[in-house]
Amino acid sequence: MNKITTQIQREKEEPHFVEAEQFILGAILLNHSCGPVESLGGTDIFYEPVHAEIYRVCRNLEKAEKLVSSVTVKASISEELKERMEPLGGVGYLVKLAGCSICPSQMGDYAEIVAEAAAKRKLLEIMHDAKDGIADGDLSASDVAAQMEARFQTLTASESRVRPVSMMQAVEGALKEIHAAYSGEERRCVISGINSLDRFVPGFAPGEMWLLGGRPSMGKTAIALSIGLNAARSGHPVVIASLEMTPEAMAMRALSEATGGTSSAVSYANLRSGNFSEKQRDALEKVIHEVTYLPITFLPSEYQDTSLLQVGVKQALRRMDGEKIPLVIVDYAQLLRSKAATRYEQITDVSLALKGMAMGLDIPVIALSQLSRALEQRDDKRPIMSDLRESGQLEQDADGVLFCYRDEYYLERDEPDPKDHETHAAWEKAMAAQRNRLEIIIAKQRQGAIGTAKLHFNPALNLIWE
Repeated sequence: MNKITTQIQREKEEPHFVEAEQFILGAILLNHSCGPVESLGGTDIFYEPVHAEIYRVCRNLEKAEKLVSSVTVKASISEELKERMEPLGGVGYLVKLAGCSICPSQMGDYAEIVAEAAAKRKLLEIMHDAKDGIADGDLSASDVAAQMEARFQTLTASESRVRPVSMMQAVEGALKEIHAAYSGEERRCVISGINSLDRFVPGFAPGEMWLLGGRPSMGKTAIALSIGLNAARSGHPVVIASLEMTPEAMAMRALSEATGGTSSAVSYANLRSGNFSEKQRDALEKVIHEVTYLPITFLPSEYQDTSLLQVGVKQALRRMDGEKIPLVIVDYAQLLRSKAATRYEQITDVSLALKGMAMGLDIPVIALSQLSRALEQRDDKRPIMSDLRESGQLEQDADGVLFCYRDEYYLERDEPDPKDHETHAAWEKAMAAQRNRLEIIIAKQRQGAIGTAKLHFNPALNLIWE
């Protein structure tokens, strides 16, 4: 079958409702709103190209707050469009369309019929492209499948039937949440399991995107993994996009943390080197089963592309059972890639992708973020919002921002000369006061207060406690 025959066959297969498109345009030409069409995709939902161009002219007139009618549209269309309208009856076709009008209350129904046909056409296009990709033989089966799923995901997001919400509907939803809270029912969110943090942040709610920022060695990954492990132990499915560390390294940290509750804890470094005693090996064997069966899935660095990240998350969640809300952790945001040209545009794409994933999948997302080196020059090195490196869009889109800080890290690197006994003694006292201390600074929270949660932290075991 040659390419021309194939194209003709595809056109025969493509779902379309030209008559419904005519009804919609007829209503608009009688000055009814373009809103129902615009909310479902605008020009993209029309099958007949001339209809799409007529709609574009109508929409532009409406945006300019001008009268939309067969007369005003006729005066606004280009000579090229007039030529393309000739097979349909020329500019007189506009009068014919106006005679096909339907009442405003039916516009949404007809627009949904046309939009549904457009969605099916896009679905067929994806399937045909996949078939062609397989036939060409240049791509592996897994590559074709990944491309298809990424395009399916984009199609699902773009074709979602979003509708306005009335005050009555909003109040009903709010009252349900209020009643659940008043009755002591379990909130629809993910609790961190870190008590001092939970007193400030009562939970990560569906649709929210949180940032967890910090300089290297401050404990970002440890805090994120601790939250993920606590959530998984409570029955929440957890997906960790481990873009900086291998899944095996993350699992090793989880095993080390689990041994921290025993008398024979094994540090992460000793697990890697195999340097542990028989007693410590026994302690490790006791926690292996618990850690192994936690509902956690890792996405390795191959999911760095923003278009594949959400695909990977959806694949992981489909394989994970559970009635509780899932949690997604991305370690870390600046490692995600986009096809944008500049770094600013790339970070904007990353931010929109993370927030879009939280909203689209109705789940909380925690994204780790590197901070600017500029804070190292300050006397007080506790992070502030302006330290979010290259992350203005991330800061804007985030529902909450957490920073982690350890004074011990900086004190340790500022040890005075031991021969200066008085100064060194003061330093030792300060070190003792800050030993294993960790601060989680709640710098932004749309639905709550800001403040600082003060904790203890053993970096060797990835262990956080009150």
